[in-house]
Amino acid sequence: MATNDQTAVAPADPQTSLSANVSGANGSKVNLNTATKEQLMQVDGIGDKKATKIIEYRQQHGSFKQLSELKDISGIGDKTYQKLSKSLTI
Repeated sequence: MATNDQTAVAPADPQTSLSANVSGANGSKVNLNTATKEQLMQVDGIGDKKATKIIEYRQQHGSFKQLSELKDISGIGDKTYQKLSKSLTI
């Protein structure tokens, strides 16, 4: 006999959707063009100052078109870029 069980699915929570952009234990990546300061700070190697600089750069220059634009930000050189690029996307 087949049962007619239907599992209710809750509508997507906007906060949950935003957190999907944050790199964490689930391995997803942070989107440089949409992440908040708090989301950027969850990336290993990005603290308060770097997060602020990334957002300021985004406000002054528009959306990132390439991850390598990170190196245009003071304090982010090749070594830091290599580390951060694994957790970021555009």
